Amino acid sequence: MDRDQILLTHPGTSKPKYLELAIDGAELHRNWWAGTGKPQGRTKSFDHEGAAREALEKVVAEKMRDGYALLRDVAESKPGDVVVQCATRAANGVVAIALHPDGHTVAVARGIPDRIGAAGSDVQTVDLRTGARQVVYTDAYQYSLIHTVTFEPDGSHLTFTVRDTISMVEVSHTVALATGHVQRLPYTRPGWDSARQRMLVVDNDHALRVLGPDGDSCLDLPAGKRFQTTATLSPSGRLVGLAHDPDNRDTEYDLEIWDVDAGQRVLAAPFPFPAGFQGISRRFDKLAFDGAEQILVASGATSGCFGVSVKSGALCWAIEDERDGCERLSDFALSPNGTLLAGVLHCGPVIVYDVATGQPLEPHFAVPGERSGWYQAVGFSADGRLLAVGDYPGRITVFRFDGVEFTKPGG
Repeated sequence: MDRDQILLTHPGTSKPKYLELAIDGAELHRNWWAGTGKPQGRTKSFDHEGAAREALEKVVAEKMRDGYALLRDVAESKPGDVVVQCATRAANGVVAIALHPDGHTVAVARGIPDRIGAAGSDVQTVDLRTGARQVVYTDAYQYSLIHTVTFEPDGSHLTFTVRDTISMVEVSHTVALATGHVQRLPYTRPGWDSARQRMLVVDNDHALRVLGPDGDSCLDLPAGKRFQTTATLSPSGRLVGLAHDPDNRDTEYDLEIWDVDAGQRVLAAPFPFPAGFQGISRRFDKLAFDGAEQILVASGATSGCFGVSVKSGALCWAIEDERDGCERLSDFALSPNGTLLAGVLHCGPVIVYDVATGQPLEPHFAVPGERSGWYQAVGFSADGRLLAVGDYPGRITVFRFDGVEFTKPGG
């Protein structure tokens, strides 16, 4: 995606700083100023326009790593436009991403390098209005991985889970954004229903529980072997979906669905993989119900993405990975109304699918600028207005999603 002109902003210490870059044929124009000060400028000529564009993107990448960001007013942007782009210095890129309920802040979990090459993890927030960044939590342990991050319903706290990749022990924390106070939680991997009335947690005894608004348990389920069960709560809080690792499990079933109110299992079935499926692993890292709670979406790092009927357990559709890795689905997120699925291909772009049919839609969302090492994480704002994408080595790109008119390929 070619960019003829770009304005970068740095929040600065006392007043914001600006850098404007523009292409005119084979020339790259650069202007910079601080606050309301007078701009200074410089022009550099290249052998051809392609070289000038390459130089522009190189400057953009360097400046973003130094704290500059592309910031645009969402209301004045067209559907599908990039409204924010910035970068963090990360050892293993953006591992997880979440947008504030009000859409003005993005939180990212990333790996952090040190001088000897080891890495820990941290959680950082970026203000999408000013570009200001703040590290709200750091774990300097070399083998830590913060693999989930989410805002609490009122946006005042961030909740995240830290995994020790050697022992595989997980611990969840919450941090108050106003004060920076960090508190360890008595459970891990919390997930809310859409009304934020019920919460799915894994207790220290590895039992799955659904907690009501008063904190009392609505449903208790044995989780089986630690880290071998993936679970999700439906949007209404009525259903819990479970996927068990078929290579190491305590049940004969791959899939289970439980009715929280009735306290009964309503589906138990083997996973309906497509004929000829040759996946390296059948473990699923992420589950989600569609908005109508008719389809359970399951995806894994080396398995693909599948839609399964909640009623029968039959396969509704499959997005299968190509074994060369480039077509592998790194992450997915459902739109707030549960009708669209944004799937991040390893080498890009982000493709939006119809959740009811698994049909890919157009247009796609490609991150502009220097080529990504790989795309890693995706998330929607609570109102569906924004779509955020994280790539390696640590870039964050936010698109305006609302108003985009999707069509079937060739339609």
